[in-house]
Amino acid sequence: MGMISGLLSFEKPMGETLTRLLYYLGIIGILWQALQRLWFWIRYLDNDWDTALWGIIKTPILAVIAILVLRVVAEFVLAHFRMDKSLHDQVTGRAAPPPKAD
Repeated sequence: MGMISGLLSFEKPMGETLTRLLYYLGIIGILWQALQRLWFWIRYLDNDWDTALWGIIKTPILAVIAILVLRVVAEFVLAHFRMDKSLHDQVTGRAAPPPKAD
């Protein structure tokens, strides 16, 4: 019951955790789709050899680009959550005081 009440509580924000979870699920989805496309192009070799070869070459390249775009989006969302937390801490007075100059 403690884990469920921890998930339903608003004491700790879940934005960063959910962003990381969705990032990893996105990577799995991109890789799964890339494997499906690669298998399609391998089976298509008998029909049109040059088109299938081009598909086999571009599938991993597009998968890497998709993962990079997903990473940029995840970093942007995480930066937003960090800024929101930082601003919240400054407004509520929870931010650390500036260091004293000697």
